[in-house]
Amino acid sequence: MRARELIGRRRPGAAGGTAPGAQRPQPPFAPGSPPRRSGVHRWRTVVLLLALGLLPLAGAGLVSTALGASAIASQVYTRLQDASRQAGGGLDQEVSARVTAMDGVANQLAVLSLAENEPTASAIAAANELLTLSRAPGTEGVVLTDAQGITVQRLGTQDPLPGLPSDWASRLAHGRSLAVLAGSGTGGPSMDLAVPVLKGGGGVGGYIVELFSLGQADSRLRAEAASAGVTLLVLDPHGRLVMGARPTPASGAAAAVSDWKPTPAALAEEAAALRSGGVQTGTDAGAPTATSPLRTVAWVVRASLPASALSAIATLKITVLIVCAALALLVLAGAAVVDRALRRLQRTESDLLVQTAALEHAAMHDPLTGLPNRLLFNDRLQHGISNARRSGRGMAIFVLDVDGFKALNDSLGHAAGDTVLRETANRLQASVRASDTVARLGGDEFAIVAVDADRADAELIQAKIRQRMEEPMVVDGAEVSVHLSVGLAVFPDDGSDSAPLLRRADTDMYRDKRARRTATH
Repeated sequence: MRARELIGRRRPGAAGGTAPGAQRPQPPFAPGSPPRRSGVHRWRTVVLLLALGLLPLAGAGLVSTALGASAIASQVYTRLQDASRQAGGGLDQEVSARVTAMDGVANQLAVLSLAENEPTASAIAAANELLTLSRAPGTEGVVLTDAQGITVQRLGTQDPLPGLPSDWASRLAHGRSLAVLAGSGTGGPSMDLAVPVLKGGGGVGGYIVELFSLGQADSRLRAEAASAGVTLLVLDPHGRLVMGARPTPASGAAAAVSDWKPTPAALAEEAAALRSGGVQTGTDAGAPTATSPLRTVAWVVRASLPASALSAIATLKITVLIVCAALALLVLAGAAVVDRALRRLQRTESDLLVQTAALEHAAMHDPLTGLPNRLLFNDRLQHGISNARRSGRGMAIFVLDVDGFKALNDSLGHAAGDTVLRETANRLQASVRASDTVARLGGDEFAIVAVDADRADAELIQAKIRQRMEEPMVVDGAEVSVHLSVGLAVFPDDGSDSAPLLRRADTDMYRDKRARRTATH
């Protein structure tokens, strides 16, 4: 075809176009877009690193805090239990000694009463026994009564009977002794002690009642409170204060407690101690306490420390928290370093994938049109033949050549020739189905593999190609008419393998080219 036939009237402002719906193939990866899977692996690695670093750290912090808090609390409560037991043991010894002495006198009076067959012993014998009892240190008054509680003899400066409860006689009938709080005597806090005097036959013939000062016990309680550094309170069954001592760190001694008011927590702890007979521990308004029952009397010794005694637990928690936070920051910093390294590795991997994909694409595609090259075309052709054999359906191949391309290239230049080739590739792609393959074999030669196509389908594709190619192309603002010579071969009618099919299509293409040349002359 002559060049003047290819060049038509120029249209100002016009440019080469692309057939509707035709798109140039792109590489599978665009530069700078990392594969999504690599990012997932990076985050999974970072999260795993954080879990392996932070979870054991949190567990160690919790365990160390729990163990440390338990050790501190155990040390505080052991100190309180020891102080309450020691104070209670000293008071028990003192009360037990007085009860033993009163029992000894009561036994002597019982012997005299049995011998003389009288409710009580003779006045002289009784007076001697009671006199010995009343001269004991701490005794402020002793009374001997008959079985009805009426005074028979009284020694000392104080009368112990007013301090006894109204049912004291009936309570003594069911026990060996009775000890109750009697308030404050001349020597400080005091208590009433009462024991029965038995007569012949084992019946009660009277009672010995003693008002006993707890001054010595009070002094000893202050010394123990100062030594142990804890507050010690002796309480009766109703929670009333018998005596108490509170350490004063400034002086190193202890002061008497007089402002005690029982709280529900203190009463509950005292009741539990009296009921169980063992030491009870707890807290009262945040202050740790230990309550120990006495054996000789229904009293308790309550040891307590201020709430600040357990503040070491809070300090420990804060310290562990600070240490764990510092270590957590180190773990986070390490995770950040690993994340940056993984991100660099990910970018490198992405770049390699993009480069590999680009190289693969370049090896299998024509750089000018983006179409598959001869190598990929042969591969698609072989696959198409194999599928056609298995399925029993047909397949068609086309060989196409641009008429007069050399003259066009010589007259308009290589850039215009490239534009024609690209536009031809776009129109060919727009003329076939998505499952078909359009390839550039080299120069101005193209080929098409149409799968699942019989001869009628192939002729329809050929008609579409010729129809699209009849439309002029715009190259550098000028309209150019471009025509194709098309050769067709159908599997299996024209051949059962690639070589005969290509020969048949190539022969048909040259026949079409000769016919078109003959028609133009």
